[in-house]
Amino acid sequence: MVLEKIASIFVIMAVGFIAKKVRAVDGPFLRSLSAFMVNIALPFAFIASLDRSIPRSVLPELGGMALWAFGIHAAEIGFATLAYRSFPENQRKVLSFATVFTNCAFMGLPIAQSVGGAKGLMFASIYNVAYGVLVYTYGISLFQDKAEPGRWKDVVFNPGIIAIVVGLVLWLLPFPLPGFLLDSIGLMAKLQTPLAMFIVGANIANIKLESISSWKALLMIVAVRLAAIPLAVYGVMAAAGLNGTAPRIALLLTAMPAGAQTVVMAEKMGGDSTFASEVVFITTVLSIVSIPLFAGLVA
Repeated sequence: MVLEKIASIFVIMAVGFIAKKVRAVDGPFLRSLSAFMVNIALPFAFIASLDRSIPRSVLPELGGMALWAFGIHAAEIGFATLAYRSFPENQRKVLSFATVFTNCAFMGLPIAQSVGGAKGLMFASIYNVAYGVLVYTYGISLFQDKAEPGRWKDVVFNPGIIAIVVGLVLWLLPFPLPGFLLDSIGLMAKLQTPLAMFIVGANIANIKLESISSWKALLMIVAVRLAAIPLAVYGVMAAAGLNGTAPRIALLLTAMPAGAQTVVMAEKMGGDSTFASEVVFITTVLSIVSIPLFAGLVA
């Protein structure tokens, strides 16, 4: 069942790929669709993930998930700081970003739900809090010499963080919410998976294999992003005898490919957006193999 759900996600990616290849959609449309995803659909997915049918007794586990998320990201930052010193500066920045920031939202949320149900989706959303905080701090610092004033506002007031706070408030309310409101939130949240996978597939269609020249760097990030990091997390889980929801979902999310934000950040901050696109492309394609393998370990 899990593999079938994962396969359906990649089928939607194939639809996006074909749509872009036959020019049924264009660049401006995809940029607008991406903005809609980030600013509207994804926040609704975060709110809906805090399912009121899940008892409040899981709150300590959610705190444990936050610890796993920040701990894993901290370890990845430490590794990235040391691992890519021999690469050119423009590649080092992209490799470091892709090492730390996976596609834990667009791809991670639906896959976490397919493995862990509503509870898995909730835990994946908490993991994304760490992502949201760090992408606006460490992520931006990779591509600029010094921090911009007022950057803390982007951390606190970005749509993802606001949505998690709203979702937690609604989850903790002592009275039931109107059915029409829950239905509306659920319907908006359901847009996230098909649109996200469509966008990823369409972006892959822009890459030409014959134009890729940085195979050494690409092979390095594939080995790190899709194998070394999730295997390290699995090793910690096995050594400590951990098998709860938090470590299982955290492991699954570390097996995601490089996040699409890698390209967005490189383009916005004057980095090597072409190389960033290649990194996202190759890790996303090869995750067709890696994701089912790690999903099998946590199922």
